Amino acid sequence: MDPMDNELKKELARGPFSQNGFNDSLRKRIEERIDNQVAVRRPRRWSAWSTGVSAVLASALLFLFVTDNRPLPLMQQEAAEKPELQQPSAAAPAPHGPDWEATVRSALLIGLRSDAPAAENPQAPSTYRTVLIAPDRNRLQKTAEGEGILMPYKLDFWKIENEPKATGSQETHTLTAHLASAKPKTSGSTDRGKPAQTIVRAEKLMFAGNRYVAVAQTTAGKSGAAPSPAQQDYVWVKELEQIAPGRRAPAPLSEPHVTLRSVFAAAAVPVLKELKPAPPPAGSGHAELAAADLSGESWTIARKQGKWTAQLASYDGPANGAAEGTAYRLREVPLALPQSVVSHDELAVPWRDIVRVQPGAVDAFSSPNRDMVAVVTEQNIIIYPYADQWIPIPLMTLPLQPKESVVMIQWAMGSYVELWKRQVKTYLQPQ
Repeated sequence: MDPMDNELKKELARGPFSQNGFNDSLRKRIEERIDNQVAVRRPRRWSAWSTGVSAVLASALLFLFVTDNRPLPLMQQEAAEKPELQQPSAAAPAPHGPDWEATVRSALLIGLRSDAPAAENPQAPSTYRTVLIAPDRNRLQKTAEGEGILMPYKLDFWKIENEPKATGSQETHTLTAHLASAKPKTSGSTDRGKPAQTIVRAEKLMFAGNRYVAVAQTTAGKSGAAPSPAQQDYVWVKELEQIAPGRRAPAPLSEPHVTLRSVFAAAAVPVLKELKPAPPPAGSGHAELAAADLSGESWTIARKQGKWTAQLASYDGPANGAAEGTAYRLREVPLALPQSVVSHDELAVPWRDIVRVQPGAVDAFSSPNRDMVAVVTEQNIIIYPYADQWIPIPLMTLPLQPKESVVMIQWAMGSYVELWKRQVKTYLQPQ
């Protein structure tokens, strides 16, 4: 027993105190005893408490340093692939990612061209379709689809179609444009799998924008073993109304078109002087090719890794190795297309990131609202959400036909989304 405890007991056994309460000596000894016991036990209590707090702080610091800044869907995807990492508490519900489809506010109008395989029938005309992808009941989906290219132009929609005509043993396939609300005249059709007649003129749509179209033309080609005039290939950029019925001419060179210089103004002058393109010939032979074309009469617009690019044609070689006829070669124009040609042409995601996620990508485009990204492969168009960054979780997939490519990308935002949904369905799927 502690000697101090024994002494206190003896002191307390002597009877009542002569003073009110403890005397000074007893009070001092009791206080010293209490202080000694507290001093002995306090370090053990503090040690246990501080150990618990340290463990909590260490866990919190570890969480802060280990947790990355990836978007929630990517973290959820990784957790799904590694279920052993998921150990949620029974009382805490599992976290849910945002509804990415509900964040899409844009509508996408896509124009597609499908070319026949050259081995089957190299002269078969291309076919076209237009698809509208838009949010409907907070879900992104295909809301309309139909034949031809439905192009928004000024305050209306215009329809671009391939118009076939047969005269005797000759056929022509020309592109025509008309108001979508106007009923077009019925015209004859040709069987895509049928080889046979001489194609004296064929046209293919390369680009459709908010004002201009790019057209590739082939005239006086050959069909089977039947001889025909030498083949001439051309490319032109035209205003939409320049391919309307009544504006077409028998010879491509006599038709109205838009020059490179008229679109790019003074910026085109040094480019034309440097490239010195040979002008398109008026007929067979190469006598006309001596002078350089300083206006950029023949050029086109094509897709290249998420951008529309201008390409200048130079007619300085034979067509397909033939002794007669001419073909063009295309050279890149180092100028960005103005908004008069392409109203929106900004890709929100670097091309290297797109190829990293989708190695089969051949093209991509994103909305002006920055709420969706479309990646094009040879088989599909895959739509992804975009919310401050690209979310690589597909919202929907549009299958492509063989040899099908994008020739038009148009966007609607705000109140125009519902307007386009009504109008496009009416024009593409008439009742």
